Amino acid sequence: MTAPDAQPVGRSGESDGDGRGESLDAPSLTRSDERLLAYLDDVGTDYPAFVASNTGLYADHVESRLEALAAAGLVERVTGETVYRLTDAGRAALRDDCPRWSD
Repeated sequence: MTAPDAQPVGRSGESDGDGRGESLDAPSLTRSDERLLAYLDDVGTDYPAFVASNTGLYADHVESRLEALAAAGLVERVTGETVYRLTDAGRAALRDDCPRWSD
């Protein structure tokens, strides 16, 4: 079962005003994505199973969202054992008003 907020991370379809159709908006993040990014920002690196257990999200959901966030360049795999960390782009995508992961 997919979480209700599970949607692909990507750019919005709005134009930047010059007619090229490109957007300068930040990626559209789900609440789960924000929680994952905030968690990784706090701890540095972690395995998906530990991310799931420490954020209260389902492991399958965490794995799929981390893969989507990695494809968007917001997190990256650190080792061949699938340890993830936040990238500079992921840190920039986190809003100041994003709730802390440990709420």
